[in-house]
Amino acid sequence: MGKTTERKLKDLRQQYINLGIATTIDFIKFTTMSIVHHSTKIEGCTLDELDTQILLEDGLTAKGKPLLDHLMMEDNYKAFKHARYWAGYKGKVTKDFIQELGAMVMYRTGGIVKTPMGAYDTSIGDLRRSAVRTDSRYFPDWTKVPKLLASMCAFVNSQLDEVQGMETLRLATELHYMFVDIHPFGDGNGRVGRILMNYVQMYHGEPSVKIFAEDRKEYIAALQESDTESCEPLYAFIVEQQIKFLSAEIEKFEAQ
Repeated sequence: MGKTTERKLKDLRQQYINLGIATTIDFIKFTTMSIVHHSTKIEGCTLDELDTQILLEDGLTAKGKPLLDHLMMEDNYKAFKHARYWAGYKGKVTKDFIQELGAMVMYRTGGIVKTPMGAYDTSIGDLRRSAVRTDSRYFPDWTKVPKLLASMCAFVNSQLDEVQGMETLRLATELHYMFVDIHPFGDGNGRVGRILMNYVQMYHGEPSVKIFAEDRKEYIAALQESDTESCEPLYAFIVEQQIKFLSAEIEKFEAQ
């Protein structure tokens, strides 16, 4: 990623801050709804953005669409709001906090998973007790998960109060990658990972990160191309997503 792209994001970030967009009435609420909508849609949810808004504001379901999708959306929204609340208190990233988020994300769509190593319950934030793989890789053995989470939390917390400005986005990206790379839950890892990424941003009062559902393929490719030594492909992708998000918000604000 070139310096020109980072400069563009830096300028857009400053313009966004100077315009006071985040202080607009209900901006946080509607932005959160949109971020959660796209995050849940990445996982296959069929609700469109209007369906999501009506569901989260009025509690009304979309005709002909699966109940499971509505539950996924509502639970993800509650988890995101919980993270915002915790960020307001400058809470650190801990294993307990992560499991709280996992439980909230999977509250009504998770359940007991039986494995040869014992059962675990995704709806209460239990760490997995089984192997997990995707088309491209296997994730760490489940016995290593607690230690890996502890190392991740120690790293992030050591940096959390040190970063500022554009540095927060890189730390947010690193946390997101590290979490997804560990894959501590049987389900819900992507949603929790994107909340944790935004947690760093919310902790510092920085613009939230919105990963657009239509860019899912590029997002997955960026995750696959990154590794624990360098999150550069994912960071470059996140920067482009922020440029897309902030540009759209500034354009809407200035068109008033």
